[in-house]
Amino acid sequence: MRLLVAMTLVFTAETAAFHYKTPLTQQELERFASYEILVTHDPLPPAQVAYLHARGTKLALYEWAVAFYDATKTPWQKSLRRDTLLNRTPLRGHLGSPIADAYYYDPAMREHAEDRAKKLASRLRTIGYDGVFLDATTSHSVHPDALAEYRRRHPDAPYDAAFAQFLKRLRNEVAVIVTNQGYREANDVLPYVDVDISESLITYPRDGHYVLRPWNDPNDAWNSTLPLMQRLIEPAQKKYPRVRFVHVNYVDDPKLAVQVLAISRKLGVEVFITNPSLDQ
Repeated sequence: MRLLVAMTLVFTAETAAFHYKTPLTQQELERFASYEILVTHDPLPPAQVAYLHARGTKLALYEWAVAFYDATKTPWQKSLRRDTLLNRTPLRGHLGSPIADAYYYDPAMREHAEDRAKKLASRLRTIGYDGVFLDATTSHSVHPDALAEYRRRHPDAPYDAAFAQFLKRLRNEVAVIVTNQGYREANDVLPYVDVDISESLITYPRDGHYVLRPWNDPNDAWNSTLPLMQRLIEPAQKKYPRVRFVHVNYVDDPKLAVQVLAISRKLGVEVFITNPSLDQ
């Protein structure tokens, strides 16, 4: 699971911004105050929360949707019995870190469907945040070993339908829910979401650098920007018009950022462009 980077090269999205270094500088405070939602990885200081709220910006806290790391687990995560998780021994890799131990939630368990929503909402109220960004959402983000265990335990309860029960309860507790690629399981995720992001549908990594995806390669449609937007995003937008979509893309060359902006205007979409090297 790659985190969205802390520093931003170009903004065009008006709905949501992502910034993972805290606290913010005064210049950053002014910049982010123009957005409807700011996602941070860690809580901002109370004074900065109050400043952004006064300017009309809502705040959402980062949360890994399907799992947690053993090294950074919260008191509630520490309290979970191992039989309420999908793996008794730690897992690494897939969309998680290759060097950190992770444990995956079983969304069909009461502890996830009910307790997690309450605990998360309580923490958000404590820090003055309005909601949460659930990164790496849906069964597509679950480690294959953990997903196999879920299906063994619950053959008649699809993972994403079970996860939707958590989202339903969370929707009653918080004002803002942002997801990452919830469109992949739109019927289960998007009814409860305010903003859904796509990641790397215009640029993608190749040979150590970020480059533009093909625009519409008939021999490689599932790696081409236009078919991806038409097949994945547009149907979800039409079915769930209340959900706002923001397209996050990475660049390591300012010239590439200009091209991404041009493509976003051509598509008529909101794009958030970041440069991962700025976080090093």
